[in-house]
Amino acid sequence: MAIDNMKKIILISALLFSFNGWSLSEYRPYDETADAHQNIAEAVKLAKKSDKHILLEMGGNWCPDCRTLGAYLAREDIKAWLDDRFILVPVDVGEWDKNIDIAERYGNPISEGIPALVVLDKNENVVFATLAGELASARNMSGDDLIEWLKIKIEPFLN
Repeated sequence: MAIDNMKKIILISALLFSFNGWSLSEYRPYDETADAHQNIAEAVKLAKKSDKHILLEMGGNWCPDCRTLGAYLAREDIKAWLDDRFILVPVDVGEWDKNIDIAERYGNPISEGIPALVVLDKNENVVFATLAGELASARNMSGDDLIEWLKIKIEPFLN
């Protein structure tokens, strides 16, 4: 009897962990050795040439919501939608101890949680930012929810 109960607990635990953001534990969207300042400067140059916006994706690899968002942004259909409109720049903020000057320069979108997104125009002006922690529970979203959110919240700001 105890063995049957143990099997049930193991099965339920396996099912629960397979359906949430923790299952993305190996995905790391942020290059922790990258020079985010240089990457943003290069993105600004590319944006001026391509007439695209810049999308800063701020977060940390330790954060399951950040890993979930990063995985969704890499999904083929979402990546294609983004590539048509943006130059994506992941910005590693560590545990609120890296690249904080970048976050502060663009309105401190990480103050209410990560991941956070900032949309810049080709002149580096902020046209949109998640200032209320809108994506801090990204692991509760589906990829389809995310693309719909991007279209509703961000696309209207793209001229």
